[in-house]
Amino acid sequence: MLAFRGCWKKLVLFAGQRYVSMTAVAPSAKSPISVSVLSTCSPTSSLKKVGTHNGSFHCDEALGCFMIRLTEKFADAEIIRSRDPQLLDTLDAVLDVGGVYDPSRDRYDHHQKGFNDVFGHGFNTKLSSAGLVYKHYGKEIIAKELEVDEEHQDVQRLYLCLYKRFIEAVDAIDNGINKYDTDEPPRYIDNTHLSARVGRLNLDWMDPDQSSEKENEAFKQAMFLAGHEFLESVHFLAKSWLPARSIIIECIEARRSIDPSGEIVVLNKFCPVSILYLF
Repeated sequence: MLAFRGCWKKLVLFAGQRYVSMTAVAPSAKSPISVSVLSTCSPTSSLKKVGTHNGSFHCDEALGCFMIRLTEKFADAEIIRSRDPQLLDTLDAVLDVGGVYDPSRDRYDHHQKGFNDVFGHGFNTKLSSAGLVYKHYGKEIIAKELEVDEEHQDVQRLYLCLYKRFIEAVDAIDNGINKYDTDEPPRYIDNTHLSARVGRLNLDWMDPDQSSEKENEAFKQAMFLAGHEFLESVHFLAKSWLPARSIIIECIEARRSIDPSGEIVVLNKFCPVSILYLF
């Protein structure tokens, strides 16, 4: 079993630089797996503890653990990886394990019988632990990244767009939902998407070192891979998608000044043009 603490290791994600520190310290054999991820912004604060399962991991809990640590409530929280129900009951939040979905207690599992919750807003894909965390904390995370109030209209737009263009695929893949309503086999295999790349970070069964230390290091890498791409998407949508959307909408609204039919739209400046930029 393993706990991470100690020496500094730099991880730069975007303009707002984030740093993490990790050193392996082997406690007793009965200790849970712990991934302590600390940032320089509040190194002396009292850290909350977020639980997820140990063993093989998927993209949803890796992304969920990364996202929940971006919130004010769970900033820089320690990640505890265990399936011990008594231990999980003592933690401040639990993701992807425990058989409970109860946002009032920050329990975000989706494996229990009868769970069929979806994001809403016209989306019908069953949520994974990533989608559950995003459903309840996505607006806060986006508002912090944009440095605006949570009620700002751009936050709501990005909240829906980011689910459509990033989170929903993680939910669907984790729940085994096909992209198309057909029983026909795919014409080709795509193993380059985020969930596949996170999956490949699991320990190779042929690797002689199957230690908890190595498994924990792999999960840490999975968190940062998924988290990096999540924040990359947030910044792209804020810095590119929103401005392009505004230009396109303005030109659509002015189209009748170009031609009374309203069937001609003239862009007054260059920007990417796609129906995706309207939603």
